[in-house]
Amino acid sequence: MKMQETTFYDTHPFDWTGNYRLHEVNSTLAPALASFIRDIPFGAQVLDVGCGPGRVMSCLAARGLRCTGVDLSPASIELMVERTGKPGIVASNLQLPFPDGSIERVISDGVIHHTSNPLLAFGECCRILRPEGLFYLAVYKPGGRYQQLYRFPGLAIRHLTSHWIGKALVHSTMVPIYYAVHFAKSQGKTSWRGAKNLFYDYFVNPSVEFLSRDQIEQWSGACGVEVVDYDSNPKLNVHSFLLRKQAPTESGLGNA
Repeated sequence: MKMQETTFYDTHPFDWTGNYRLHEVNSTLAPALASFIRDIPFGAQVLDVGCGPGRVMSCLAARGLRCTGVDLSPASIELMVERTGKPGIVASNLQLPFPDGSIERVISDGVIHHTSNPLLAFGECCRILRPEGLFYLAVYKPGGRYQQLYRFPGLAIRHLTSHWIGKALVHSTMVPIYYAVHFAKSQGKTSWRGAKNLFYDYFVNPSVEFLSRDQIEQWSGACGVEVVDYDSNPKLNVHSFLLRKQAPTESGLGNA
C-alpha cells in the first residue's frame, strides 16, 4: 500500500536516536513500555502502530520477536526497515490492513493523539487485537506542562514557521537553543537533525490532542477492551495504559 501524499513525518521524521546504541535506545522507553516488551512471549505477532523510524521496533527486533511496523510516513518506514531488518507497511492507523482479531500484541506509543480521529485510531488497534491479546497505549495527558507549551509558545511558533521569514527566524534562534539543551541532556548523542525534528514534533505538529484517563476508559468499554494497568508517568508528557481484549462470552460464541 503506497501513500502518495507527503506527510508531516516524511519531512520531519521523529528520528532522534540515530546516534544511540541499542542499550541507549532501550533506556529512552517509558518503564511501562520496557516491561511490556520484556513480557512478550516468543512467537507472538507484535504490531507497532505508528512505528516511525524504528525506535521501539529496534528494541523488539533485538529480542528476536515477530514484529511489524506500520506508519503513514513512507520515509519513516524506509528508515525503520533499513535499521531493523523487520517488515514495514505504509498505512493509516485509521484503517489498519489487518483482519479482526489477528494480532497478539499491539503497541501505539505516542501516536493516536496525532491523528485526525483518535477514537477511530484507538478502535482500529482494538479491532485487530486477538481475544485476550494485550495493547500498550501511550497518549499525551491533559493539564500538563506540555499542553501549555503547545498551546501558547507553540501557537506563535506554528504561525512563524508558516512563512519563510518566520521559519528562518525560528531556525536561527529557537532551534539552536533546543539543540543545545538536548545535546547536553543526551551527552552528545542528539544530532542537529534529530533535535530539529523533535522541535517540530513538539511545537509545529499540526495535529495534537490531549486525552484524559476517563476518555480512554470510556473508549475501552465501547471497543471491547479493559484497562488492566495504568501509569500516570508524573515526570513525562504522556500517560500509558495496558489494555486486554475481552474474550467472547459463551453466550456470544453460541450465537455466532
